[in-house]
Amino acid sequence: MTAVGGGSVFISYAGPDRVWAEWVAWHLHDAGHRVVLDVWDWSAGDNFVARMDEALNSATAVVALFSRHYFDDSRWTREEWSSVVARRERLVPLVIEPLDDTDVPALLAPLIRRNLHGLDEQQARGALLDAVAGARGPRARPAFPGAPASPPPGVPGHRPTLPVPGGGQGLPSPGTSRAPGAGPSSGASGASGAEAPLFSSPEERTQARDLAKAPRRPDTA
Repeated sequence: MTAVGGGSVFISYAGPDRVWAEWVAWHLHDAGHRVVLDVWDWSAGDNFVARMDEALNSATAVVALFSRHYFDDSRWTREEWSSVVARRERLVPLVIEPLDDTDVPALLAPLIRRNLHGLDEQQARGALLDAVAGARGPRARPAFPGAPASPPPGVPGHRPTLPVPGGGQGLPSPGTSRAPGAGPSSGASGASGAEAPLFSSPEERTQARDLAKAPRRPDTA
């Protein structure tokens, strides 16, 4: 198993918070990190100070469980977090109970903290693993927050159909004729199969020719 950066993760906690410490250590271990927790890894007769110094020196990250007990001056936790800060190593602060700003020492106040309290177990596990893993950038493409663009005023969204004098759905190109049987037909013309006239008068023919020659806007071309 590996930890962040190839080292181990040391769990720094106060004695009364052991239940939290074991929960944190177990989930980190389950996620593949190499974890050092005193009640799991240190035996009776071990030199406590030497083992703590060894654990801090080999740790890539130190997870500190912030609570009022953790900042009690009578506990060894002060030596643990101050050693990490002095050596400018990575401290991962996890808050396991509500704290006021005055509860956190000034040296630790600027550190970004993640709350585990007030979450259900799955949320707390996710917050724990994210905090230890560190910044990883976006995990998915964000959705576009803007609205779809609308056409400018006066610009149609599609090409309009030009009217054809005498009926029909479009204006034929110059030099072409309507296919036999196309367009509306009725009466004797339909019965005999003769092609219906395209224009009913010379005036309509002239009007259609003028429309075909008129310049068109680029967006309707």
